[in-house]
Amino acid sequence: MCAGNTKGERMTNLKGEADRYARFGQRLEDLIYHASKDGKIVYHTKRDDLFVSYWSLVFDYGKGIVCLVANELYSPAFALMRPLVEAVVREHIALLGSDDEVRKIRTDRFKVNYDRDGERLDKLFHSGSLFKDFLRESRDMLHSLTHSGTAQLQHRWDGDVLGSGFSDEQVLALLALCASAVYMTTLLIANHFGLKEQRETADAAFLELGPTQVVGK
Repeated sequence: MCAGNTKGERMTNLKGEADRYARFGQRLEDLIYHASKDGKIVYHTKRDDLFVSYWSLVFDYGKGIVCLVANELYSPAFALMRPLVEAVVREHIALLGSDDEVRKIRTDRFKVNYDRDGERLDKLFHSGSLFKDFLRESRDMLHSLTHSGTAQLQHRWDGDVLGSGFSDEQVLALLALCASAVYMTTLLIANHFGLKEQRETADAAFLELGPTQVVGK
């Protein structure tokens, strides 16, 4: 935050960013929703119900995080970070994993492998070691944020005042993660069901969204 900014200005800018990401997410969700209403999504594998369920869950988690940020409830927003990440991973496993892995998902016995599953996403998106590195490096932090560990406790102070002490940069990074999650799930479902137009529109929307706006600028 730039020197001289008030807390009120900070909150206004963060809310503005939350609103921008909310519009982006709704735009992508509507793409698939309307395609479904038009009969363009036809199940053709025994896994499609699971796959589509995770698509819906990713968007709900994303909307929940954005809504919490807009209302300055940062701790519960960060607590949803791990469920969001794991929903994205599980969606990919539901589509590309083994039959045994899918059975485990359906019977609630599947656990995300933070050492291996990132590599599988990297192969799908041709992203080098991006997801592998992210999952390995963030595993402990994600667990701590969700389960009220030190990652939450160390952010309970804003200076000398008890409250949320998450920085602007951390909140903006969380919003960017939400955008990436809903974008990835949109690409996955568009490719799976042959929705070329929706894929192209999602690509254009993601480019239009651009990076997070620096608070105070």
